[in-house]
Amino acid sequence: MPRAPRPLLQSARRRGAGFTLLELLVALVVMAIGVSGAVLAFRPDPGRQLGQEAERLALLLEQAEDESYLGGVPLAWVAREDGYEFQRRELTVDGPGWLTVRGDDLFHPRLLPALARIQEVRADGRDLGLGDRVMLGGQGIQQLAVEMTLGEATVRVERRLDGRFSFAKVAG
Repeated sequence: MPRAPRPLLQSARRRGAGFTLLELLVALVVMAIGVSGAVLAFRPDPGRQLGQEAERLALLLEQAEDESYLGGVPLAWVAREDGYEFQRRELTVDGPGWLTVRGDDLFHPRLLPALARIQEVRADGRDLGLGDRVMLGGQGIQQLAVEMTLGEATVRVERRLDGRFSFAKVAG
């Protein structure tokens, strides 16, 4: 009879030495749920991303308008489907002309995030096409509305009555 307890002790030791297959599966399922929740939480939100681009555009337009007005060098804004650029009126070999601003910390050409697009540009009550120049500063436009989209999200950047630029979410 003294031999009966030994196999029970040996099986108890084996059980305490590791995890069962069921315990490992439960741990993997819990980890998978946690990882999928983290991925969903950190997925880029098109509305937020487009809102950041709209805010950047509003601030840049306001700064360019101020610099054009106060600095005496005419600046213009040009929309492209996937981005925009600022142009400066400068003296070239062929005479005065509009040149894209390059090498400037603020007014360099910019691309919108992937799949974001400029859908509409209206200046002083008329539709402008992509590539049309919008004059900024004292002799520039009075009203401007730029509509951008990314997926289902749509935002609008507008020049307010007080001359400042603002942005608002339209849809999405």
